[in-house]
Amino acid sequence: MLLAVVDAEYKFLYVDVGCNGRVSDGGVFNRCSLYHALETGTVGLPLAIPLPGQAQPVPYFFVADDAFAMINYIMKPYPFKDQLAPNQIFNYQLSRARRIVENVFGIIANRFRVLRKPLIQSPTSTVNIVLAVCVLHNFLMSTQGSWSSYGWIT
Repeated sequence: MLLAVVDAEYKFLYVDVGCNGRVSDGGVFNRCSLYHALETGTVGLPLAIPLPGQAQPVPYFFVADDAFAMINYIMKPYPFKDQLAPNQIFNYQLSRARRIVENVFGIIANRFRVLRKPLIQSPTSTVNIVLAVCVLHNFLMSTQGSWSSYGWIT
């Protein structure tokens, strides 16, 4: 499994590789070093600042899907289908933000086709291959520019 935090420029900011694929996304997150750093306050998240045109500070948070637990630094969708209109709008906007992460996984699967099928390697080699792909992806994104210029990322 690959758990990743990405930025708006399609680059990896944090990756955790190697957890068994049978573990849920939320379970993988609960076992990773980022979770422990966030829980102990040792990660340096920026201070809350007001959004443009607003006075009240808004804290930074991670955008996640409903597999994650509700924590003050994670924004996840409202559960169930029959939500009030404001909640449906929130869920839609959140899904648009999460699309960046899905796009990054699509980009690396297209760029590094070895990821399109199971890797028949030792667990250590598999982790090293996936980590190398993430580093190479960031390098290529830095040197070749944004994938949004190709027109297929929505």
